[in-house]
Amino acid sequence: MNEALSQIPPEAWPLIDLMFNITMVMVAAWLAITVFVWWRRSASNLTPVNAASKNQAAQPDFLNVDHKARGEALAKGDAFGKALEKRERAEAAAAARAGRSTRSAAQRIAGLLSFFMSLFTLSTMVFGAIWQISRMGQMMREYSTLERLFAVVQNHPISFTVAILVIGFHVFRFISDRQWKEG
Repeated sequence: MNEALSQIPPEAWPLIDLMFNITMVMVAAWLAITVFVWWRRSASNLTPVNAASKNQAAQPDFLNVDHKARGEALAKGDAFGKALEKRERAEAAAAARAGRSTRSAAQRIAGLLSFFMSLFTLSTMVFGAIWQISRMGQMMREYSTLERLFAVVQNHPISFTVAILVIGFHVFRFISDRQWKEG
């Protein structure tokens, strides 16, 4: 053996070392893959193709019913269904309680009084408008268009001011938002 090794030229040793290292890496990779496949098969309970044998008496597991396990599973499912229904009823009751008003009696009375005051104000406005229309009808017959406008402003300065402010605000918002431009 020593005689065979001494006949190898010294220039070939780097190539031999490289080939030896590549061979060792390949053996390590093959060994790692083999161990991984073996672990995977044993974890998945798989049989290699070459180890399989023909068994005429083999039957799939689903043909044999485990009645005890099936009964336990059905009981668990029923218990879960009942618990789910109970939880849904509790959530619905909690949502109904949360939807209820938590206002005190004083707040309810104040709300009721506010409603009646609003109703009184609305009825006063309706009857006042009817009275004003008949009065305005007489004024419209007596004055010219410009005199009618000035008479309305003089008779209703607060209403006119509020209307001008609201119109001015909306015109300002329309211009500042540039709503006439697309996208």
